[in-house]
Amino acid sequence: MQWSIYAGVISFLLWLSWQMQILDKIFMTDPTKITYLISLFFLGGTLHCGIRANYLSQQINAIIDIENGIKVWHEDDSLSAKFMLAINKSLEGHRCEGENLSENELLADVFAEQAHSQHEIGWFFTSLLVKLGLLGTVIGFVLMLTPLSTMQSFDIEDVQGILASMTAGMAVALNTTLLGLLGSMLLSFQYLMLDRGADELVARTVHYTQTELIPALRPKNK
Repeated sequence: MQWSIYAGVISFLLWLSWQMQILDKIFMTDPTKITYLISLFFLGGTLHCGIRANYLSQQINAIIDIENGIKVWHEDDSLSAKFMLAINKSLEGHRCEGENLSENELLADVFAEQAHSQHEIGWFFTSLLVKLGLLGTVIGFVLMLTPLSTMQSFDIEDVQGILASMTAGMAVALNTTLLGLLGSMLLSFQYLMLDRGADELVARTVHYTQTELIPALRPKNK
């Protein structure tokens, strides 16, 4: 729900920018097409965030149902239920308490890694947007300074043409930097929400396992 609200606000701002012809001007004045790449990676990252948000939401709802007794962990196929199954097998296979605790910690680390899986590619997209913006800045400055090397006279017409070319290069530099930074900030906030959701899933699952599941299983496995 949080991601849906955030995505709705972003969609409205994009629509408003298009209606005000802000995005149209940015795309039309970019001969390098870097702004299209930035937009493509941003939209792809946002779509990936939506898929992950839906997945994490289902997983959190599953552990909440297990906590409330609506679902039984050994009959569920959620990520939390699989972790609890692994804990159950660990209890059955070990008699030493210290060894069992050590393996449970390793299983918890593996579970946390599974909950945060695929987020690394999102953070890569986030940094890539900034790098694409900086690349556009460099190319824009190159385009801006290149006409100076061809300047042979200080006639008004020549100077006006060079100034026009320099302005186009500056527009590329500023527009790509602006889109890269904005896209990176908006996308990083989405992946921050995903990380918090994954942390909540891990915290709920580990807490339930330690306080409810393990005390209930130990008498059977001794």
